[in-house]
Amino acid sequence: MPLAPPERTADVLVIGGGNAGISLAARLHRKGIADIAVVEPKSTHHYRPMLSYVGAGLRTTRQMSRPQHRVMPRGVRWVQDSVRALDPVARTATLSSGERLGYRDVVICAGSAPDWDHVPGSAEAVAGPHASTNYTVELAPKTWELIRALRRGRALFTIPDGPAPTPQIGQKILYLACDYWQRQGVLQDIEVTLLTPTGTLFGQPDVDRVLQPWVDRYGITVLTDAHVRSIDAGARRLHATVDGTPRDLPYDLLHHSPVHAAPAWIAEAGLGTAAGGEAVAGVESTAGPGTSAAGYADVDPHTLRHRRVPTVWACGDAAALQTTSSGGGLRHQTKVLAANLLATREGREPTARYDGYTVTPVTVQRGRAVFAEYDRDNELAPSIPGVPLLGPSRVLWFLDLEFLPKDYWNVILRGF
Repeated sequence: MPLAPPERTADVLVIGGGNAGISLAARLHRKGIADIAVVEPKSTHHYRPMLSYVGAGLRTTRQMSRPQHRVMPRGVRWVQDSVRALDPVARTATLSSGERLGYRDVVICAGSAPDWDHVPGSAEAVAGPHASTNYTVELAPKTWELIRALRRGRALFTIPDGPAPTPQIGQKILYLACDYWQRQGVLQDIEVTLLTPTGTLFGQPDVDRVLQPWVDRYGITVLTDAHVRSIDAGARRLHATVDGTPRDLPYDLLHHSPVHAAPAWIAEAGLGTAAGGEAVAGVESTAGPGTSAAGYADVDPHTLRHRRVPTVWACGDAAALQTTSSGGGLRHQTKVLAANLLATREGREPTARYDGYTVTPVTVQRGRAVFAEYDRDNELAPSIPGVPLLGPSRVLWFLDLEFLPKDYWNVILRGF
């Protein structure tokens, strides 16, 4: 028996009300698409790049948050629910409430979430008294409490070896913690270690050269080609392989950056990449994730249109874009996606191209920051042509801490 028609429909259905979904919906609405619905269950919207500063005690979660209804673009419908299933043939989304929404085009902006099963014991570790992560709003304040309390011992910081939003952002809290400990006069009593899956410090030669003096200044031990295998929270030990050799590392403080996974309904709808398929970015050639993004939306990384289903689009953390995922890259992605979606409405081929631009702001000390901007070929891609923002400078610190949050709330989320 055929299913009944969906209860409601939208010309464009946007799944996800984070940076990608809100900014894209606003941009499409400005470009003339009147009937847009955004599915987003959360009632609070967060400026997630500020989580590193929350973890460093320089900002609070309240300062990075707004009510979701305040950021929803005018003229765009907010469906406060979550997607349970997507049927690309029938062009319907089934919500957790059981309601079905129809659409002409759907854009997957659903983001990703920590995959705690990827590293056995990681969930127990960050729930315990000696480990945390800045990847969740709930745990970032705990990171600061651990940093502030540590006076001596061993501190470990990890970088994920698979898909994750801005994976090398774990270096930001690393340097901020070291700067704090140095100012407190206790750094010499703390053994600090960074575990990164990349073959070098950051994975991009120019960025490596800029960051290395700060590693030397703080006395950080860097373990490259390092992959976290499991964590024993009770014993406070992290098990990893480094250059293929098993290592057992004790810790008194652990900041763990988890590998992320896309929503399961993407793969269940037949829209995801297959295991062992195209990688979002290989650790041998870029600072991005190091394994294939199985289950992420399988879009053309240049046009952001699904490879097999032309009415499906995706951008942001849920899309396999063959580059490092970052909030800074979304402005480029939403501009390209909007242009291409509108082109198809006019019977034209999508010709706008996303070059994989991404950026990782790294604060090397309180008052100085570096902006690592690069493309999917792992080449520097400065947003100001000819001026790599590698600093480190006070201007970039101010830009990251003060200007960009205002730009986010007042410009980016309005579709500009």
